[in-house]
Amino acid sequence: MSKRRTTLAEVAGAAGVSVATVSKVLNDRADVSAETRRRVQKHLRDAEYRPTGSGPAQPREPSRSIEVAVSELQNAYIITVLDGIISSASADGFEVVIGRILSSEGEVVNPQALLRSDLAGAIFITADASSGSIKVLDDAGFPVVVVDPVRLGDSRCISIGATNFTGGVTAAEHLLSLGHRRIAHAGGPTTVDCSHARLAGYSSALRKAGIELDETLVTHSGFAYDAGRGAARDLLDRPDRPTAIFAANDEIALGVMEEARRRSIRIPEDLSVVGFDDTFLARRSSPLLTTVAQPMLEMGRVATRSLAQMITNDVIGTRHIELATRLVVRDSTARLDG
Repeated sequence: MSKRRTTLAEVAGAAGVSVATVSKVLNDRADVSAETRRRVQKHLRDAEYRPTGSGPAQPREPSRSIEVAVSELQNAYIITVLDGIISSASADGFEVVIGRILSSEGEVVNPQALLRSDLAGAIFITADASSGSIKVLDDAGFPVVVVDPVRLGDSRCISIGATNFTGGVTAAEHLLSLGHRRIAHAGGPTTVDCSHARLAGYSSALRKAGIELDETLVTHSGFAYDAGRGAARDLLDRPDRPTAIFAANDEIALGVMEEARRRSIRIPEDLSVVGFDDTFLARRSSPLLTTVAQPMLEMGRVATRSLAQMITNDVIGTRHIELATRLVVRDSTARLDG
């Protein structure tokens, strides 16, 4: 009985890389690091890999499939970024596979599964770019782009974000321009970079206006509707409640608005509310939500273009790209009477 032929997939799994990377080594492609090339060549020798037929190896065509990994799909922000990714990928000839391999903390649950796959690369939405699992993928030469990283740290991966600090400044300055001085912040999780940036922008605007930050008017919670309701309970049950609230995202803002409604607090007559993101939810609320818009569709498109550059070994000018935010004024903010 003849010995069973070792497959490219088995060599890739043993070497901890993708099938596409093994194919590149067999074809002597230049876009493989020296360390990865040596590791793959060792496993090819150990497995006594023999290509089918005579002559040089005939590996499959490089994959045109990319995975987009998310922590959840019931999220207006993630869905909008995903829309940008899919539209750009389609235009560039890539097929998108939707994965659910991010933990709630933004950790890549099983990076080895990606390395053993035949995927050309992956985009992670709100992943922890500083995590060990991202480093594993980066060290193996697997193309990765992170959109809106939970934490960036000293990560070497390509990441796409928005001007969160400037957005926080813009939100607070808008409320200040309407005469508000007692402005609360319903912030996001303390472990997330964009939460810190939005809080820092809000605080900077208050200081510039000569207003000392009142820490008791700052709450922290998850980026969720129910979290916004909880933050609003803390802020609106006070005898000296704020006249305006800047929420760290639209879902928190909508939760704040619902709690205000339950207390017969009118928006914007009694309370002004500003969100962050400008998801489709902001255009469906009642009243329509004033918010800081992130260019979510463009963030998805830029992420796809950046990943395509990595896959084809094109030069990428910068490792972290920030796109501009802008204020969208609707009906949830008004000038403070008196």
